Amino acid sequence: MFQQVAQVSAIVLAGASLGWIMLFSFVVSPVAFKTFDQGRAERIVKHVMNEGHGILGLIALASGVAALLSGAIAGAAVASVAAAFAFLCKFALAPRDDKPLRGHRVLKTARIVASGLTAFIMPIVIGSIVLTMMGI
Repeated sequence: MFQQVAQVSAIVLAGASLGWIMLFSFVVSPVAFKTFDQGRAERIVKHVMNEGHGILGLIALASGVAALLSGAIAGAAVASVAAAFAFLCKFALAPRDDKPLRGHRVLKTARIVASGLTAFIMPIVIGSIVLTMMGI
């Protein structure tokens, strides 16, 4: 009974992670860059990443713990990798403030790259869901 509850919890938490990734990568970030000028869009995406990707990482990590408690060790490992990638997107790309080099113009593309990298976490989360469902 406990393993089934843990398995369902892992799947639900991974689904919540998947939903956040889809919302950020395919709604928030593109709409920000289409609606606002470059500076405002980058600030909005940076703010959303700073606030949301830490929570995303914690949810994915909780999914991994629940998968581990259900006996799905591979599902837990893959969910933990997804959590690590979410934290990497948050800490490596979101807080950057590029300063212009002498004589060079800086193109701030870190937030655009982070949006794309966030989307690449989706197959990892889907893999954790499948492995957890199979009990592997």
